[in-house]
Amino acid sequence: MNFSEIKPRIHAYLGFGGVGIDARTDEIAEECLASLASDARFRYAYKTFSVLPAFLCGEPYAEFLRGSTEAILCVTTLGAEVDRRIKILGRTDVTKSVIYDACASAYLEQLADEYEERFGEDRTYRFCPGYGGSDIADIKYIFELLRPEVSAGVTLTAAGYMLPSKSMAGIIGIGKRAEKRCGDCMLAAHCEYRKEGGRCYNAAK
Repeated sequence: MNFSEIKPRIHAYLGFGGVGIDARTDEIAEECLASLASDARFRYAYKTFSVLPAFLCGEPYAEFLRGSTEAILCVTTLGAEVDRRIKILGRTDVTKSVIYDACASAYLEQLADEYEERFGEDRTYRFCPGYGGSDIADIKYIFELLRPEVSAGVTLTAAGYMLPSKSMAGIIGIGKRAEKRCGDCMLAAHCEYRKEGGRCYNAAK
């Protein structure tokens, strides 16, 4: 994966927002991405629904999917080896551990975005439980319907955490286009990017 392509995402996860980054941090990030290329075991499980599952009929999901002809539920992961690497680095090199963690999050998003191109151009972005005032606990419904424990090797703990930790669960609308906007973000009122006149999703493009 081209470092320059994913670098803005990494900066965002590190909290730089494109400001104050130093050359050494980028060097370490490039090293981390090279490691991720061999550590990661990317898996993507999904299922398409022409009739919406009950939990998607409530807000904010219904508004997000309005105009869609189908909905896709998905779970994706980088696998357990990435978690193991983060733990090892946490004991041996804390700085690199933090940067590797940010790189892994950015790497997962980038791979998922690329995978989702197969769903065609008329699709929304990936809306994850926790966005736009939705309840992050709704991930449990995605797991009940998709069973990614078998198809992707991702489990959900009793406390609602996904394992491996570098995993995502989301919803995609098919049949319409929608782009990310601040109005859908539950952190908008406290967003450092907005305070600086920027946008995290613009930085990621």
